[in-house]
Amino acid sequence: MNSLKKSRIKSVLRYTWPFYILTVIIVIPLMMFVFRATHRLPNYKVITLFVSGKMEDSKKLKNDLIEAYKDNELKEVSIISSDPDDVVLYQQKLTIAGYNTADILIVPRSKLDIVNVNAFGLSLSDELINEYYSGCSFYSQDDVKFGVKINREKTNEYFSLPNEDCFMILNGKSVNTGKYSPKEIKEHDNALQIVKDWGM
Repeated sequence: MNSLKKSRIKSVLRYTWPFYILTVIIVIPLMMFVFRATHRLPNYKVITLFVSGKMEDSKKLKNDLIEAYKDNELKEVSIISSDPDDVVLYQQKLTIAGYNTADILIVPRSKLDIVNVNAFGLSLSDELINEYYSGCSFYSQDDVKFGVKINREKTNEYFSLPNEDCFMILNGKSVNTGKYSPKEIKEHDNALQIVKDWGM
């Protein structure tokens, strides 16, 4: 390589080096985004919980649920939590994140009484109750059963709930409600099973 070529390379690098760094900064996140998008877990392998209260140990909750339902192919648990005492933020999280993404919503009775549960909740038919929730206590609205009362003793190491009856509402859009889901696949019933195990 002669000295003229060397000086040209140095000259080009002196003015273009920021573009190389910028390319690396753009390409790496773009590759990560594409990888995540193409290798995303199917929805039936992911459970999202909306918790009305304070999380005590979210890591343990996630690990315990994944371990308990590994035979049912559960691979990931995500949690949305909000304090019902923070009225504005709680209502935003419940209506935006809760209604749209959560498979199970754990909500106190006082909050359920002021919303139209039919707009997001799965109504519990007699068939579903006989199959999963026989002997449980339910939340009803307009003579329709929507939620199963939660047994605090089974969840108090994971989160603290308000001092009133709280119910687990199954989201009507969830694919994790087995044959009662929009996809109607009986084996994909992780949400039904969790509510069954935590119900009373």
